[in-house]
Amino acid sequence: MKSALLLLLCTLCFNLFGQDWKETVNQARRLYKKGDYKEALKYYKRAEQLAPNDVDLSQEIGQTAYKANDFKTASEHFEHLAKTAKTKQKEIQAKTNLGESRMKQQDYQGAIDTYKDVLRLDQDNEKARQRLMEAKRLLEQQKKQQDKKDKENKNQNKDNQDQDQQNKSDQDKKEQQNKKQQDQQSQGNKSEKQKLEDKETERKLDEFSKQEQHTKKRLDGSKGTTGGSKARKDW
Repeated sequence: MKSALLLLLCTLCFNLFGQDWKETVNQARRLYKKGDYKEALKYYKRAEQLAPNDVDLSQEIGQTAYKANDFKTASEHFEHLAKTAKTKQKEIQAKTNLGESRMKQQDYQGAIDTYKDVLRLDQDNEKARQRLMEAKRLLEQQKKQQDKKDKENKNQNKDNQDQDQQNKSDQDKKEQQNKKQQDQQSQGNKSEKQKLEDKETERKLDEFSKQEQHTKKRLDGSKGTTGGSKARKDW
């Protein structure tokens, strides 16, 4: 009884989830037909998570992602298809789509490698040959642009370094100028102070000289009085 109940429960769950992923895929397909590729891609990704392991939605997801401009997701699924392809024709188709996705990502080297793989599988594939030539041309152009950008950045860095050096030189000159002005001002303050000190010294010397003259006069006067009294007494 328990075994039968468990089996019934598992069957119901399987049917529930089975219907769920199928309905999600159907909804994704309806959105794809309407041209709402971004929303369709969301449903496809959800269905991919719910679908059984033996169900591969890579082809539909890759195409939808490409039209939704999600070229990274498209590349991942086309690369998976190329590795798991059962026939040569399917591998060629998957790698062709992979090459286009890489071109959209501006991964020109990756696209070149992919188109070379296509030509190894199909030497007469004129489309792959033309796209290979285009990828090489764009890669060369990309390298030139990158070299130009690197050169501009290098020149800009050099200009910045030169400007920094000039700013440092100007700053050093300014500091030297300020120091010179400070030294001159300090020297001027010292000179002014020295003048004041010299003037004060002269004033003190002048006062001392006056005091000395005054003292000398007083002493001279005292000597004259003493001499005069003695002379009158003797007389």
